[in-house]
Amino acid sequence: MFKKITFFLTCLSLISTLVIAQEKIIGEKRNTVPAKKLSTKLKPLATRKDSIRAVTVVRPKNLTVSPDVVTTVTLEDINEWLCPNRLTRGDREFDGHGPRIKAEVKLRISRDSTSLLADITFSATETVHDWTTTTGSWTKTVYEAPYGKKIMGIVTDKASRTQFMSPPGGFQFLVPGADVAKVLYDFLDHTDIKSAVLKAFGYGPDEKSALSALVKGSIDNGNTVVQVPPVEGTLVKFFHIVGDTGGPDVSHDDNCNDDTRITRIEFFPARVKLRTITQ
Repeated sequence: MFKKITFFLTCLSLISTLVIAQEKIIGEKRNTVPAKKLSTKLKPLATRKDSIRAVTVVRPKNLTVSPDVVTTVTLEDINEWLCPNRLTRGDREFDGHGPRIKAEVKLRISRDSTSLLADITFSATETVHDWTTTTGSWTKTVYEAPYGKKIMGIVTDKASRTQFMSPPGGFQFLVPGADVAKVLYDFLDHTDIKSAVLKAFGYGPDEKSALSALVKGSIDNGNTVVQVPPVEGTLVKFFHIVGDTGGPDVSHDDNCNDDTRITRIEFFPARVKLRTITQ
């Protein structure tokens, strides 16, 4: 009896193994694509309708670009009044205490490379409490390239800055017997004019006493205007600035009359790289 049971179990095991093997073979056949059929389903990339085609960039046929040429150009002086009206501290009145003036101009090329833009920043600060302070910034176009030319670079200095202690109205910069170098050093808020700026005016490094001719005062609409050279950078030739005035110094609006202001900015000639583009 035991032998019959063993034989019966062996037969069941054998039958089960054969069934599993048969199902595996059938499954592999279902997942297998004959080589002939496969070739009809997968076409070469070049023959498919959605194949990627080469893109050709076509330049204008008559476009001619010439080599860059370094050229000296005249920048347009800024002759309009620029008065800051942003009060950052104090009461809008310097009351004869300075102010300490700082001004800077930076030159850059416009986005379309056809003009030069001057970015101007200015600040005036009272030298005692309550430290009245005003600031301003402006951007002005100072050069436009001729038609068909692009500005590719600026060769000469791209910036100038100055600083000085604004004198009271009707001041006399120099008096007989004064130490010119010391007076100039104090006036420029304890700084010296860089040798490159002196050279641009035709002075040597040891001729600082001759700079008394470069710092002048004049009267404009009842206000003292100081003509002062930059202390650094040969972009600007002269800044013309009103510091303290007879009344409230910081403007409430864009009317600059009798307010702290820039009255004029003069430039040295600049050298730029120009490229001629014809079509």
